[in-house]
Amino acid sequence: DATNEEMWVEGGKYGSVDPCFPSKVVQAHIHNLLFRHHEERPLNYIFFPILMNVPNFLDNVMDGTSCPIVAGVPNVMKAAFTKEVDFYAARNIEYVDTGLSFSEPFLMAKRMFETWGPRLGITEDESDHAHRQGLMALAAFDSDLQEKGRAILETVEAENRIAILVIGRPYHSDPGINHGIPEEYQLRGFPIVSVRSLPRHPEFLARYFEKGSNPLDINDVWPENYSANSAQKVWAVKYAARHPNIALLDLSSFKCGHDSPTYGLIDSIVDAAQTPYAAQHDLDANRPAGSIKIRVKTYSHSLSMHQEALEDVAAKKEELSRNIDVKRLELLRLKKRQLQQRQLRDSVLQARIDDLANKVASYRVATGAEVAPAAHGLVNLKRKGPGGELVALSKRSASVAPAAPAE
Repeated sequence: DATNEEMWVEGGKYGSVDPCFPSKVVQAHIHNLLFRHHEERPLNYIFFPILMNVPNFLDNVMDGTSCPIVAGVPNVMKAAFTKEVDFYAARNIEYVDTGLSFSEPFLMAKRMFETWGPRLGITEDESDHAHRQGLMALAAFDSDLQEKGRAILETVEAENRIAILVIGRPYHSDPGINHGIPEEYQLRGFPIVSVRSLPRHPEFLARYFEKGSNPLDINDVWPENYSANSAQKVWAVKYAARHPNIALLDLSSFKCGHDSPTYGLIDSIVDAAQTPYAAQHDLDANRPAGSIKIRVKTYSHSLSMHQEALEDVAAKKEELSRNIDVKRLELLRLKKRQLQQRQLRDSVLQARIDDLANKVASYRVATGAEVAPAAHGLVNLKRKGPGGELVALSKRSASVAPAAPAE
């Protein structure tokens, strides 16, 4: 279930320390499982693995570690609900907190079998097959996210609009932790993309990263890249700094020690690239609705001005391209007349003239066609075809990408 205030008030009273809110709120979710879901549909197990390393798509990094606070939360939740009263045993629920690492897939498969083989009565082959299928499903989900992200970016590029890239941690996909801030921007007409939904196809990255460089390497700006999510945030900022249609929204929770080293680095990249940027740091259990509304309204106005500048630049580029093509058409027609005077005919030249004439006629400046204002809310997603033309996605594949980092 998504985090909400009622859940937090009811179940957030079992902790004895005060870490960041995302780790504290887990106790409310465990409470929700024990006292609500278990009553509706009895649970046999609660599986909350200790993730020491998480998937990392970057190259040449020091490591792909998870936050140590997050990695320790499963142990804390075990202690919190067994210290005075064993709430798990009282409900015949077994709490399972196996240590796992995505950086060691063979060891991970072995640990999964050791954990679930005896409990579910399955063989090692069955367990390994399930593990492989799980990793394949995760890869398919990641690929689907990138396809949606690519569709959003290619749509805003074609329409000279702004997309907001939310740089946050996995838990910022929870509306109770991000306070619904990404949705506020999406309702104002700015489509949202997450770090994991940024397309990483080589041909797409080649448009924005220097030839000969590795687009998935961040050692040029941050060599101490051992934390997976911190490194991915920095990479996403590098990505946005190169893309004219991306603005940044930086979400960070109160007491996030792993985010702190990235603040100055992100500011330096943003300042150098002049990328639109807004930070919402120190998010916690309190939702200051008035303050959030003011900041959303202010940043939205700034992005609207930036979007108008993009539209002006695009109009000037289009007018310049049209003038060049008109001049080329005049020269080709002149060449045709000269050939006619010499009683010569060139079919290839005629085909070039016809193609160029159609191209000139298609320009908005030439036809005087009005450009429809960008629609607010949902975006009609499109993808570039082989010839560079935009093709609308089918309804099934055009579902909007998550409004926050679904990581």
